[in-house]
Amino acid sequence: MPGCCEGSAVESARMIRHSGLLLALLLVLVLLWAPLPFGGVLPWAAALLAALAFGALALAAVAVEPLQTLRPAALPAAALAGMALLGLLQAAPLPAGLVAALSPQHAALERQAATLSGSTAPAVSAPARLTLAASSTRRAALGWAAAAAAFLAGAAAGRRRALRRCLAGAVLAGALFQVLFGARDWFARARTLWGVDLPSAVRLRGTFVNPNHLALYLEMALPAAFAWIWWAARHARDEPRVERRVALAVPPAMLWLTLFAGLSFTGSRAGLLAAAFAVSVQGVLVAGERRRWWLAPLGAAVALAGIATVTAIGWREGLGRLLATSAADVSWGARLREYGEALALWRRFPVTGTGLGTFRDAFPLVQTADLQGTWWHPHSDPLEVLVTAGLVGAALLAAGLWGLVARLAVVLRDGGRSEDRATGLAALGILVSLGVHEGLDFGLSMPGNAITLAVLLGAAGAARVRERSAELGRARQDLAAVEALDLEHVEPAPERRRHPQRRRRGARKRPDGELPHGRPVEP
Repeated sequence: MPGCCEGSAVESARMIRHSGLLLALLLVLVLLWAPLPFGGVLPWAAALLAALAFGALALAAVAVEPLQTLRPAALPAAALAGMALLGLLQAAPLPAGLVAALSPQHAALERQAATLSGSTAPAVSAPARLTLAASSTRRAALGWAAAAAAFLAGAAAGRRRALRRCLAGAVLAGALFQVLFGARDWFARARTLWGVDLPSAVRLRGTFVNPNHLALYLEMALPAAFAWIWWAARHARDEPRVERRVALAVPPAMLWLTLFAGLSFTGSRAGLLAAAFAVSVQGVLVAGERRRWWLAPLGAAVALAGIATVTAIGWREGLGRLLATSAADVSWGARLREYGEALALWRRFPVTGTGLGTFRDAFPLVQTADLQGTWWHPHSDPLEVLVTAGLVGAALLAAGLWGLVARLAVVLRDGGRSEDRATGLAALGILVSLGVHEGLDFGLSMPGNAITLAVLLGAAGAARVRERSAELGRARQDLAAVEALDLEHVEPAPERRRHPQRRRRGARKRPDGELPHGRPVEP
């Protein structure tokens, strides 16, 4: 029986290890595929990404043993799942009285719709919904659920360093492909992408229709490349051979410069500013990690090196759009009016919002004549969450983000290895960059970008950390014991003053093998 139990344990461990490898392989395929079909924005592409995310979650349930190891990912994943549940609640038929209490504007629109349709049913008893378009809200809820699944799957894979390397390598390889593929079409002034007619490529767009969305994708790879630079520099200084130092430090530096140049040629002003700010913050984090504050300008120096590289290649194409921006810029003025009207829309539906995925349906309620066209999303992802999910959704995301940032700070400070700490540095840089960019754009509305972000952050949050409490407790106990031992053999001050010469003579007569306090030396 004992041999049988040992054999089953070995077989179980082997199955878990193989499941982890399959999980990493599936996530690598997801990360490589996610941006290719126009950023996953097409319905079939978004559905395929969601299916792959749920499949990865099923593999993660087998690969992780025990499930308590996913505890660091619990709060952010719960926030994402909570958003999905909120969307399902918004799309579900609810008692009209409950809807009127939560969102009087929804109830009024339901009564108006019933009147226009000629319904004779009492408005009070008819069910109502907390969304203006139930089908759109259900699709958006599926996207949030897929993001939660991808986050947990990334956390399951991120427990092992080798699997994290695979995920980071997939994102860096995908970003490099986007730059090279986009550069080919840009130089050729191609008018098609995967056989679909598009305007001529005057800005680098990769496999995305909107160049700003490519910029957001590259912003997830740039912080990872900088973290690689930091890790490589730490190891290079211990190498005695110069060629080995060069082999460690040069590849990540060249990759960062290439990706930054690609980002600049997308013409995304918010993306360029966000990337430069994020790497500057990463430099400060690197300095604070070991209290070496002279390293704080490192990130800003890297950003300046990137700008110099872009200027050398073609400053007009890379920086011209940013330098030409002024306070009277037409698009900036339109965005300010858009933000004001979006806030006016939120004030109509403050608690639960208009319904996930319904900005296009709700914005005409407040849209003025000078803002022509159809607005699918506002140029601000946080603002869209506030408008479509209300204060409930904003609170959910704020709680999840707080838990994630707290965990990543612990990883950066207490990571078991320098590679673990580099993982925290990369993830924090991604959050800083996307926090700046997405305040002015809607790149995370692309399913490919959202799934990529969820996998990366989940893997980073699951990195192993040292247990500081036990170490500090033992250190404090040892220090207290040493201090008590020293104080035990300290003579009173008056006695020392009264016999100074006697103490010196006693010290000279102390036999070998005895410490100053009279204790024998242990062999």
